[in-house]
Amino acid sequence: MTEKLYDLNSYVKTCEAEVLSCTPAKKNGIEGFAVELSRTCFFPEGGGQPADVGTITAGNESVRVLYTYEQGEQIFHLCDKPLEVGCSVCAAIDFAPRFANMQIHSGEHILSGVILKEMGLHNVGFHMGHEFNTIDLDGEITPEQAHQLEAKVNAIICENRPVFVSYPDKEALPNIPLRKKPEVDHLRVVEVQDCDWCGCCGTHVAHTGEIGLLKILDVQRYKGGTRVSFLCGAAALADCADKCQSLKNICVSLSCKPQDAFSNVEKLKAELAEKKQALAAKNRQLFTLLAKQLCENAESFGEDKLVFVIDNSLSADDLKAFAAQIAANEKTVGALFSQQNGTISYALCRAKDAACDLRALSQHLNKALNGKGGGNQELCCGKLPEHPEEEIYQVISCSSLNIK
Repeated sequence: MTEKLYDLNSYVKTCEAEVLSCTPAKKNGIEGFAVELSRTCFFPEGGGQPADVGTITAGNESVRVLYTYEQGEQIFHLCDKPLEVGCSVCAAIDFAPRFANMQIHSGEHILSGVILKEMGLHNVGFHMGHEFNTIDLDGEITPEQAHQLEAKVNAIICENRPVFVSYPDKEALPNIPLRKKPEVDHLRVVEVQDCDWCGCCGTHVAHTGEIGLLKILDVQRYKGGTRVSFLCGAAALADCADKCQSLKNICVSLSCKPQDAFSNVEKLKAELAEKKQALAAKNRQLFTLLAKQLCENAESFGEDKLVFVIDNSLSADDLKAFAAQIAANEKTVGALFSQQNGTISYALCRAKDAACDLRALSQHLNKALNGKGGGNQELCCGKLPEHPEEEIYQVISCSSLNIK
């Protein structure tokens, strides 16, 4: 059994220990050597908190601890190199990520405690991620409510309340207002003074002020409840700084004050939508004229006429709009293509009185040129990898021999 030095003191960074065992192992997709020590300051993954990493030094040789995990009462340090059983070592965690985890875990307790008190909702899931952290609630909250909860959490952080870790005896435990009580013997309780009491195995700060800041990033409906995404400490501050800089850049670009940025963006969106509609109307006029001219000079295509166009200036939406105008001409089949960013978009169309089986034509094109797409007998759309224009034309023109 390994002595857990982090259990009552999350600030222990180093310790002297003896190597009890060392065997080759693979855990969490990482290959190395599972080293058991007589005592450790390394926290093993658990309770939603990631494992500590760091170094173990024996004499003049150091090995990296890539992952730490628990099996029963044993804690194993997955190292990149083996260590001799029985030797004395010095173990040292990478404290920066550990402290960030302490901030997140304590912040999560305060957030969960405030949500339970204010909303009556329970935390049913917690995860620390590389980009952000999440808690899952058994009910819904709105973005407005999340904003109010965030303010209450940060007020508690600013009050610098003490955080206690203890192992209450069986007589004291029933009198503690636990938010969540794991079904384990000898329960470890983490208390944020006058805010939250919870059974927890993780590492925590000693005072709430060390969390610095908690920022709720998003609230989304999730499995009948709500998933809350948040950041704590330096990560929360960096996120706020990045967003402030982005807002500043937008304001400079729009020549407006920060409080006017949203209304200015909405105005630009409305203007853009109006211009898109006007452009679409002009394009329809242009496509109508072009379609009439192309159809007058179209080549035979079985019982129909074929309009074949490759124009890399056309978007996928332009192809559909152009196809609609071509299909308005009697007994006409249209095959329109545009290449952009290494991909060819296509739109196939036909007049209502045309004899061509358009879906079969689309399938033939996809099979011949490794494309994807489909549709109905009036319009088929899809994409192809890059091919020479002559090859595409050959596939289309020759298909009239067996597709009707």
